Amino acid sequence: KIAYIFRCGVSNFEMAPNPDVFPFLFQTSVYVVFGIVAYFTESGQEFAPKSIQEFRWVILDTFAVLYVYGLFRFREGIANQVYGVESKKETNEEPLIPPANAAGKLRNAVRTAGNALEQLPLFLISMYMYAFVRPFLAGIFGAIEIVLYIAYPFVFGCDGKKASPLLHLSTIPRYMLNEYMMVASIMVLFQLV
Repeated sequence: KIAYIFRCGVSNFEMAPNPDVFPFLFQTSVYVVFGIVAYFTESGQEFAPKSIQEFRWVILDTFAVLYVYGLFRFREGIANQVYGVESKKETNEEPLIPPANAAGKLRNAVRTAGNALEQLPLFLISMYMYAFVRPFLAGIFGAIEIVLYIAYPFVFGCDGKKASPLLHLSTIPRYMLNEYMMVASIMVLFQLV
């Protein structure tokens, strides 16, 4: 019965993760692991307002990531124009999706901007939460995330059909940094460390 939770069913002797249950179990497991790590690494920290001067690196990271995001969106717009994709203003179709046979560079530009937009709120919220615990370290983590943002189009690849296997070198570390900053902030806020 337990095995049933982790699969959708057996088809040709293949087990597939249940898309309703597996993400919940995986994400919860990651948060538990980061909670344990935070328990040992964040003990003695306080969730308290800091001086604005202590936030200087977080504010610099905010400027930098918004600048990089703007570049990615601009690059996407130029790629759409070069490859003749209609803008959202010129068509009633939503959302704008490049055709399946679109050039790899177009797909790269669209996915780079899309991934940046998907990750931006989580990054900014987790970084600012963690800045109330350790502002300098939040700034360091933010700088690492920005470098990984910039790496995304290079590791995505230009194959029109699928992303490069190296893509995870940009995305997974960002997920881990965001999740650690959130969990550590909550642990300190509720004095669980």
